[in-house]
Amino acid sequence: IVVGDRIVAIGSNQFLGLSRDAINEKLHLKGYETGPNDSLIIAKPIIKSTAEYGSEGEEQNVIAKECVMGYRLSRVLIHPPTSSTSTTVAQEESQLSKDDNGKFAGGDAVVSYELLTPSDSIFRKLPFEENTSQGGPVGYIRLSRFSRAATAGYINAIEQLEAAGAQSYVIDIRNNYGGIIQEAMLTASTLLRDPHAVLCYTLNSRGGFTPHDGEEYIIDKRYPGYLLSSEASSVSLEQVQRDNPEFYEDGGAWTPPSAYASLHEQRLTRKIRLASDKVRAEELDSLRAQKKLVILINEGTASAAEVFASSLHDNGRVVALVGSKTYGKGLIQHTFPMPDGGGLRLTVAEYLTPALQHVTKVGSARYDQSTGDLVGGGIRPDVYCSSSQGIPTDVGADLCVGIAFDILEDAEAVQ
Repeated sequence: IVVGDRIVAIGSNQFLGLSRDAINEKLHLKGYETGPNDSLIIAKPIIKSTAEYGSEGEEQNVIAKECVMGYRLSRVLIHPPTSSTSTTVAQEESQLSKDDNGKFAGGDAVVSYELLTPSDSIFRKLPFEENTSQGGPVGYIRLSRFSRAATAGYINAIEQLEAAGAQSYVIDIRNNYGGIIQEAMLTASTLLRDPHAVLCYTLNSRGGFTPHDGEEYIIDKRYPGYLLSSEASSVSLEQVQRDNPEFYEDGGAWTPPSAYASLHEQRLTRKIRLASDKVRAEELDSLRAQKKLVILINEGTASAAEVFASSLHDNGRVVALVGSKTYGKGLIQHTFPMPDGGGLRLTVAEYLTPALQHVTKVGSARYDQSTGDLVGGGIRPDVYCSSSQGIPTDVGADLCVGIAFDILEDAEAVQ
């Protein structure tokens, strides 16, 4: 702790947003006795230095100024644990991991996760006297890219957070450049109840137009089941087995939809579900059983990550997309080797979202048809939140995560 730091909490007593008189009254009424596991929460200022110069022709006096850009939270234990205390805590803990601040957290550079409560964010609605959220703990998962390792890390994160009691989720794919598109769609298929929901379309250079539904990935041996719902994880797979038993008969195998059949024919023969289809009455119970989900995006979200976000958003699985417009790369490129050892990269196809929107927009498609304004490509968020200043390593100091908490809380209130 140094000069300029602010103490925003002592143990369970939180002071953020309170005046000095209110803090004195709170401590006088409740006292500030602390237990062996209590800590101080310190808000350390993030300082930006600026300089001002005199106008041209005048003496150039440089005046250095400092301004506070924000605060970064850290915890300081009031009573450092003794060896016996540490041993007792370690024995009582489950297999779930905890970070240095005592929170459930884990993962690596590819996938990281953390169990949060609304009070963990410094941007929550004030005052902080009581947590009025009805949603309970929130599972936060950050995916830096899509790969086989990322899929395994995502499944592990879900298992750990579910065991820890997460009631809703925030999936952060900001600055996720994409990766393997099949892994992105496999991940998305675990969150959609209907195996015939379209995840995306591909349009190739020969005029082929192919819908890709969840069924394509549910039959994958690595499919972990339908996640983040109170329904059984096997319900989607069981529906595929009922609808298409030939895929599971001896010698049977999954066959892709035709690239040259109309959407009407695909709906009749393959039972594909379009994003524009209305919710059926028999599906309402399944929708209520789903845990609420918010996805964070920004201009660094590209390619397979955009497909992942749009597949869940267009199918109504997320409460909201929060952040800024994504990069806008929906092209499929193939590299052809050349005799001299080089390569020729050609665009051979592109992805369309389930709502039949281009991720990459060129020509006149870059302009709004009604206003004529330049809109470009990418996926637009439902709620804007800039991350141009960077993404804080402390999730509690992330404004966009705080906004996601508010959205999840509002969604629980109107359920």
